[in-house]
Amino acid sequence: MALKHALGPWQYFSFSFGTVVGVGWIVLLGDWLQRGGPAGAIIGFALGGLMMALIGLCYAEAAGMFPVSGGEMAFALEGFGRRAGFGTGWALVLVFIAAAAYCGSSLAWILDYLIPGIRGPALYSFRGSEIHAGSLAVALGAIGVFTWVNLQGVRSSGRFQDWFTYSKIIIALVFIVAGIAGGSTANLQPLFSTVEGRTPIGGVLAVLALVPWFLGGFNAVPQVMEERAEGVSLKVLGRVIVGSILAGALFYCLVIFSGSMPMPWTELVTRDLPAAAAFKASFDSEWLARLVLITGIFGVSTVGNGSVVAASRTLFAMSRAGLIGPGLSQTDPVSGAPARATMFVGLVAALGAMLGRQGIAPIVAVGAIGMSLGYLVTSATILKFRRTEPDRPRPYKIPLGTLVALVATLASTLLILAALRDPWTTSGGKVPLEWMLMAAWGVIGAGLYLSARSKVVKA
Repeated sequence: MALKHALGPWQYFSFSFGTVVGVGWIVLLGDWLQRGGPAGAIIGFALGGLMMALIGLCYAEAAGMFPVSGGEMAFALEGFGRRAGFGTGWALVLVFIAAAAYCGSSLAWILDYLIPGIRGPALYSFRGSEIHAGSLAVALGAIGVFTWVNLQGVRSSGRFQDWFTYSKIIIALVFIVAGIAGGSTANLQPLFSTVEGRTPIGGVLAVLALVPWFLGGFNAVPQVMEERAEGVSLKVLGRVIVGSILAGALFYCLVIFSGSMPMPWTELVTRDLPAAAAFKASFDSEWLARLVLITGIFGVSTVGNGSVVAASRTLFAMSRAGLIGPGLSQTDPVSGAPARATMFVGLVAALGAMLGRQGIAPIVAVGAIGMSLGYLVTSATILKFRRTEPDRPRPYKIPLGTLVALVATLASTLLILAALRDPWTTSGGKVPLEWMLMAAWGVIGAGLYLSARSKVVKA
């Protein structure tokens, strides 16, 4: 049975923007400020947003050319063959599953603040941080909800995404205005971070290394192109992709600016959940801090839901293309959801959530590397087809397409190098955990690919 056709333009925007803007600004605002300071972080996200917009243009054109499930995997498969398709798809599956795990752990972190005592007793530790029974139950429960919603079908996922995304936008406007109104520009000093002798340019680059992760999520749109409702324009969906990237970059810049004004940012970075601490300081208001955290819960929900959708569709498309076993391409006869792929995603994400808070930073770094690979493949695909098939129909056609694709390819390469460099610079000369995680995932994928290939050859 085929996937359902149920998504309209507003659902695509909620999938895109809702997956771009999640909870990272709440749990990692302090990390951004330590890396670059207020000015360095804002410049990093603004520069990254412009780079990502160019990449988004390539996605818009590619999604119109190949309006099927799989996104980057489908682009790589068409442009560079089966091995490239598999490698890209498998890396993106890891990215999306990591995002879902990240959301589960982040929700537990937020509820620890909102509901004192919910953490419960410690069960075990990871990288020096204890994982508590209550927090683990919250993280696993969140992933269970995301999985269940997706098993009901794409219409259910779309409604879930709509409600939480647009509620999140409305509430966010309240505390951004409050932070600016109740703060002082004096608290923005020093504008750049000098941690460990870092220069202003070094701080900007340190933030830029994370941008592929925090502005990623717009690529949830290509994953569900096959599920658009009748009459939905491919050209409009291309605009949705680019618009959501620019809107996400603007949101992050506003959060950094407004969050750094209520109190000296050098003091803010020492607080647990610094974004909540900042907005609480705006008017000495506990309810405003809680409002921020409620917005974070909405953000967790949209990113988690969107990530499960994207990961399951990538696995579905890979299975349908014969890159992995055929079992994951089966859809539910009633909901039309790729049920087995969705359950696989939920299971692996649950394992990732068991790493607790200390698993968040490695998840972000791994996600940035894998996401950047997807950006590079998509940009390179447009560059190739502009040269080899210039007259191919393109519902969304980029002005100066070859030049834009070339710049996007170079920008993607820079983002990959920055994402790979960052774990190395903080590992103290050891092989970074992030590299080991990606290598292990690659070995597992290679086994699945070779197994599927041998079955095809025998058949």
